[in-house]
Amino acid sequence: PSGANLDSGLTTKLLEHLPILRAAAASDENNQKTALVFEIDEAFFGKLAERLNPEICIATNFFRDQLDRFGELQHTRDLIAKGLTESQTKAVLCADDSLCASLGRERSDPTVYFGVATGNLEEPDPDTVIESPFCLFCGTRYMYDALVYGHLGLFHCPKCGFRRPDPDLTFSQISATERLQILAFNMNQETVQAKMTVPGLHNAYNASAALLAAVTAGLPIQSSARALELTEAAFGRMERFSIGSKEICLILVKNPVGLERALDFVHQATDVGAFMTMLNAQDPDGRDVSWIWDVHMEDHLPDGIIGVSGERCADLALRLYYAGKERSDLLIDMDHLRLFDQLIERCPDDHCLYILPNYTAMLSLRADLAKRYQLRDIWR
Repeated sequence: PSGANLDSGLTTKLLEHLPILRAAAASDENNQKTALVFEIDEAFFGKLAERLNPEICIATNFFRDQLDRFGELQHTRDLIAKGLTESQTKAVLCADDSLCASLGRERSDPTVYFGVATGNLEEPDPDTVIESPFCLFCGTRYMYDALVYGHLGLFHCPKCGFRRPDPDLTFSQISATERLQILAFNMNQETVQAKMTVPGLHNAYNASAALLAAVTAGLPIQSSARALELTEAAFGRMERFSIGSKEICLILVKNPVGLERALDFVHQATDVGAFMTMLNAQDPDGRDVSWIWDVHMEDHLPDGIIGVSGERCADLALRLYYAGKERSDLLIDMDHLRLFDQLIERCPDDHCLYILPNYTAMLSLRADLAKRYQLRDIWR
């Protein structure tokens, strides 16, 4: 995992690992298949897919990252569609995301879907604001029999009939805490379980995508599910580390749905000792921070003090104020380390300081914490 998802970064990493690739080629000659897995930036996927000619492509979801870079979600979806068309790859798609599922509607190449098991889903609140509410094919507003989060759910168009495809693989959460979740996966009438130390419903979707891709590549579902149990949190994404008798949990947030999911996760956690948010507006984040007003924060904020930092801390503090936090409950400081020190001091022993930064804020804070506490290199 290098964090490089553009063409130059991918090429650099391939050259750095050339000896490994040569060894892999030798293994292939001995009937031991080797797989290369790339995460590719949405804007570059259409350009790179034809050249890479991947065997399998996974599309997990479409949420509103970097609106000033990509525009609306329809454009991002079209970038992925272009790459899928030109590469003639097998596609692994999320059935619950209407934009993602639409990629497979007219495909002639093999396409499989993953999605949540529908047994315990609730009907949506009629007042819920849904991103991408209109059918891509006829413009009619979707109807939802159930919502998972964001615009993910059991959708159908009452006019043209486009609807959530039947998933080839379904998942359900058997149990979940702030530290782990136990998932059940069902495919072809076979059920397997995995205990993952990467929590969160969004990570259950990611695990389902990875498992279905592995099975599509010809791997057994049982051993693939066991491999999920070895997964560790990537840097800043539900990443936990200890500082003495206290813990830190970094949860990267990049869009309205991601922030709402993170707030809900912290709201349900039993070990919250302190809480900090950070908002930057550099190019990798997107310069437009108005998306924070699209987040339904009011029912998800933790009690007590909230630390607020980052280049746009004033904007974030204002949003928190309108979400119901008193001015006296907001500790605002652009110096993230100084604010961190105040909050870790407030955090009781055996509790966790939860930090929700966007991308460049996370990189900056984590780099400083890594120097101070000798944390693992984020690229390794």
